[in-house]
Amino acid sequence: MLGFAARARACVSGYTAVEMGIRKKNILLVILDEAISGNSLERITALCKTFATPWIVAGPPGEAGMRIGKPAAKMIGITREMFARRMLQLTQQSAERTEVED
Repeated sequence: MLGFAARARACVSGYTAVEMGIRKKNILLVILDEAISGNSLERITALCKTFATPWIVAGPPGEAGMRIGKPAAKMIGITREMFARRMLQLTQQSAERTEVED
């Protein structure tokens, strides 16, 4: 799904771009890599809470960036509602399946 969002130019990456997008209310979902630093994680989740923007911590490390063609990207902001909504649905379904399997 991230690859499709990247091809549709429906995402931004990097702390500055994501931060500006959240503040302007252009970012509908933030995807954080498992390998993100603690300080960056703390700062961006606080900003997401302030602006009521959902976020997901995705892994394994580096995979989210690879899917958009930017392996070093640790933070991705989704700008289109259809992609954000579907990614949240997939995340919830995956969590439900994991709970059932445990």
